[in-house]
Amino acid sequence: MSGSDQQAMEYGMFSYPARGEQRSLYQELVLVNRTLKQKVEELNRAQQRLMEYRKVFECTRDLIYVFDRDYRYLMANEAYRECRKSRFPDLIGRTLPEVIGAETFARVKPHIDACFAGNELSYEDSHHYVDKGRRDLLVTFSPIFDGDRVERVACLIKDISERKLLEEQLRQSQKMEAIGTLAGGIAHDFNNILTVIAGYASLIQINGEQNEAAAMAEEILFSVERAAEMTRSLLAFSRKQEVHLETVDLNQLVAELHKSLSRLISEEIELVVHISGAELCCVADRGQLEQVLINLAVNARDAMPGGGILDISTGTADLEEEEIAAGRYAVITVSDNGTGMEKEVQERVFEPFFTTKEVGKGTGLGLSSSYGIIKMHNGAIRMQSEPGTGTTFRIYLPLAAGRPSGERGESEGGLSAGSGTVLLAEDEENVRDMTRVLLERHGYRVITARNGHEALELYRENQQSVQVLLSDVIMPRMNGRELSEHVRQLAPELPVIFMSGYPADVMSERGLCGGGAYLQKPVKPEELLGTLRKALSLAGQAPSA
Repeated sequence: MSGSDQQAMEYGMFSYPARGEQRSLYQELVLVNRTLKQKVEELNRAQQRLMEYRKVFECTRDLIYVFDRDYRYLMANEAYRECRKSRFPDLIGRTLPEVIGAETFARVKPHIDACFAGNELSYEDSHHYVDKGRRDLLVTFSPIFDGDRVERVACLIKDISERKLLEEQLRQSQKMEAIGTLAGGIAHDFNNILTVIAGYASLIQINGEQNEAAAMAEEILFSVERAAEMTRSLLAFSRKQEVHLETVDLNQLVAELHKSLSRLISEEIELVVHISGAELCCVADRGQLEQVLINLAVNARDAMPGGGILDISTGTADLEEEEIAAGRYAVITVSDNGTGMEKEVQERVFEPFFTTKEVGKGTGLGLSSSYGIIKMHNGAIRMQSEPGTGTTFRIYLPLAAGRPSGERGESEGGLSAGSGTVLLAEDEENVRDMTRVLLERHGYRVITARNGHEALELYRENQQSVQVLLSDVIMPRMNGRELSEHVRQLAPELPVIFMSGYPADVMSERGLCGGGAYLQKPVKPEELLGTLRKALSLAGQAPSA
């Protein structure tokens, strides 16, 4: 130590701690520094968490606010402030009655008071916003405790309009599925009835030749075809309609429908058809497209009770829309100059079972099934209508490069006579009796059975003479597929023809349709006889003409 330092120590200017004391002080400083560093890190983490909470609080589109026991706003997030800023730019410090209104406050106050009592609760409400209109809301009040007492309440308001819409769509979908199942069942039973009517009407035509009864029978058959179109609408609506895709010439289709459509509309209505000079081919189900045009024609007829003009034309158009792929489309236009439709009706015109017609004059299925058919063909259907001016429907279908395979001829085989023994299995007595009479009148011997078990026993007894099995698909005790499997164990090459009120694809999905020809009811007599002749011919048992 220098002399000056020693002198300074003597005068008390400063003093050095002993060496042991120096080490102890250093350790304390290190400990304090470490503790301070930990506290700073904890503070930083707390601030980071606070910032995250703040982001969630501010960034969510849900409305959040907090108020005290005096119903005075303590805080509110940006979404809530934006919602209320038109009236109160600064919410904090104001009371709920002042901001939301005395009437609304009186309505929600019981919920708030229950929350201050310590209960969290939620309820659904609605509010009309200036920019968004009426919205469905889920309001939740949550208590914030300070010890044992609730001092504040947090309110979260969630917009559930989209969720409610989806729930309603789901309920509607489930309801439509149930109605579709019912519709399919009705169509199945109705097709059995139509088969009987068509069969006996054909027999009247054959026996009556050119007399008045034969003419009446022709009208009955035309009505049967219209009723069959209705069942096809039911099956299409219930998504149980089989699709037979082929290349269809739309010009030819419209031209061939001209006569049928003329019979559908009244004499006061003039039918005008304009066929495009360009070839218009599409891959489609011809029968379903015919059904769409018939539905539109019937609606146009009903819209012109005092007469008018129904115009049907074909052409092409280029589409660039989000709903369907952009490209060139074939167009079928159906126009009338009838009563037209109000905007409210136009918005619902494609809804199932919606109709403005009187009870008994419309099912509300025509346009909805037409819409479904066109969508199934990857096309679109558009409507324009003005009250008192008329309505125009435009059907857009993708053009195809191929050409139709050939003209449609009459049902194969016609009503010419045949021979052979038919085992008929059908649980519906009326259908069974009509089919037996029809086949016997055309030269066939018929053995009838009421169900699959009875048919199997009859086949074992008459195995040497039975040349073809004609069976319904859905029967009690043993269905048509099971019957055919048992019979083919005895005679693998025996021809089998199935009949059902359901389309073949539905039967296949259910595993009820075995190998063999398939006829969907209502079965036209010429179609049944032609299929029977073909089956016997392929089996090497050609009937005599």
